[in-house]
Amino acid sequence: MPFKFNKELWTIGQKIEDEALPKLNKYFTGLGFGDTQLQRDENNIWDILDFKDVNNKVIVEVKGRLIPSTKFEDTIITASKVMAGHQAIDDGYKVYFLFVFTDKSMIIELTEEQSFKVRFTGTNCIKHYCIPITELKDFDPDEQGSSVQGSSVQGSSVQD
Repeated sequence: MPFKFNKELWTIGQKIEDEALPKLNKYFTGLGFGDTQLQRDENNIWDILDFKDVNNKVIVEVKGRLIPSTKFEDTIITASKVMAGHQAIDDGYKVYFLFVFTDKSMIIELTEEQSFKVRFTGTNCIKHYCIPITELKDFDPDEQGSSVQGSSVQGSSVQD
């Protein structure tokens, strides 16, 4: 591994994911995906994307942020996650990224048509994509019957 494993940050990320999971299942069930049962692959903690529902063909990657959504114009995600998302799209899945900021949670559906700025950052200068905050939609697990793309609902933090 090119860098030391940060167990503290990993534990924070796991907690954020665990808190988000029931809200994601409720959200996607309400969007018409059927009885959504997103699950983590407990046998592979290094799985690239966090949650998958094979029956409804939906995948969600949850990214915890220790800053408010207004801190920067963009939020970053590693290129490997976007690439894995595109591979899943090719396999018929819908792929979403949920960003859990300190003030609210925001979501975006990954599509083949999107393009993002590239930035090499971090201690090991890893390739990341910059996703404009303006392209993210507020995440409301109680929203029913509208798509993630183009929704303009009031967000609620997953930490609620």
